[in-house]
Amino acid sequence: MNYRSLLIACLATLGLAVAGWGQADDKIAFISDREGHGDVWIMNADGSDPINLTKGRDCASPAWSPDGTQIAYIASDEIWLMDADGSNPQQVTDDAVDKARLWWSEDGSSIYYVAVPTWPLPDEWAPDTFVTALDGSGASPADWREVYSRFLPGVSPDGTQLATVWLWDGGGHKHVDFYIRTSASDHMHPGLLLPESLQNKLIYPEPYENWRTFPTWSPDGLRIAFSGFLDFMGQFEIWAADTDMDNWVELTNGLGGREPAWQPAIPAVTGVESQSWGRIKLLLSVP
Repeated sequence: MNYRSLLIACLATLGLAVAGWGQADDKIAFISDREGHGDVWIMNADGSDPINLTKGRDCASPAWSPDGTQIAYIASDEIWLMDADGSNPQQVTDDAVDKARLWWSEDGSSIYYVAVPTWPLPDEWAPDTFVTALDGSGASPADWREVYSRFLPGVSPDGTQLATVWLWDGGGHKHVDFYIRTSASDHMHPGLLLPESLQNKLIYPEPYENWRTFPTWSPDGLRIAFSGFLDFMGQFEIWAADTDMDNWVELTNGLGGREPAWQPAIPAVTGVESQSWGRIKLLLSVP
């Protein structure tokens, strides 16, 4: 166990993390076309109370701020920012660059994004990655290798594990393989049958190439959510399960959803507690 993991375990044991770090309301942001546009929606982690936050914007890549209070997203090729309840929308960029994916910096002061390439791709091609401040100023190129290594899709909240979901059809039965990788070893849960209600349907993950999808983790690291579609021409749906693939739930219930992003825990401290949490975060940032 490395220093960072040991510190997290000690904090959990002593109860200090709970005292200085309040849990979020357990929300998942996602994209859905259920009202005719690819809007950013938000729902409870059990799929209840879905709310359309953008109302006809045709959006992509919802990304939570590290403190769980804001959501960045792409609309009309530009980056937008809004509060977690959809209020106070603000346009961040104005460069007409077609953008594909967003990541926040760890300190929440800037946003990384990838520009969609022009086809056909050259023989030696690498993603064009940029970083911008939240007010859109100071946009500059970023090393895509550094960005990808720091903000991998499917990484656990503590940054120590990487999860991948594989879906496949074996002997007429639909299976899920859930991989958890750490820096020390690779671990794969055994192939698990999908819920009986889905056994007679094709499920392709998002993205469907190689039948692989990167899930989003709950803040406590105990559950994952990911999206796929029931048939090749059908719409995406979002599912969630425990990290051991128990307690499987279809969250979007046939109404459609893709690109899920689980809300991080929200800091709920002031004064001395806030200063203590700041010192704890500093320790957590040590490699």
